[in-house]
Amino acid sequence: MIIDRRVLMAAIPISLLLAGPAEATIEHRHLPPRATFSWDGTWSGNWGGQESEATSVTIHGNKVVSFEYRGVSTPVSASTVTPTTVSYNYNGVSVTLTRAGATTAAASLHGSMGEATARLTRR
Repeated sequence: MIIDRRVLMAAIPISLLLAGPAEATIEHRHLPPRATFSWDGTWSGNWGGQESEATSVTIHGNKVVSFEYRGVSTPVSASTVTPTTVSYNYNGVSVTLTRAGATTAAASLHGSMGEATARLTRR
């Protein structure tokens, strides 16, 4: 048993040397400042690309404040905002915005009446 322990004691430092520095195996992502991820503003577009299906989503302080559809504004009581997505529900309809750029997002809508997509631009 003493030989087994000696082999083990020698194998640990050797494996650490062969593995290289811990930083080499971990991918570090340098994220831009938090302000870069702000969704604050009004994001506007058209469901299905149709002018008659105009929509906008107003976000302030990491919360969806309201959405507008065909000129009618509706308050939103709950939403989830992350650096890359925004989501909220209203009367069984789920809307998700996914950031495409600093001022652009893709929106998807899922509800009992069907699905729709839109390209939104922050004003």
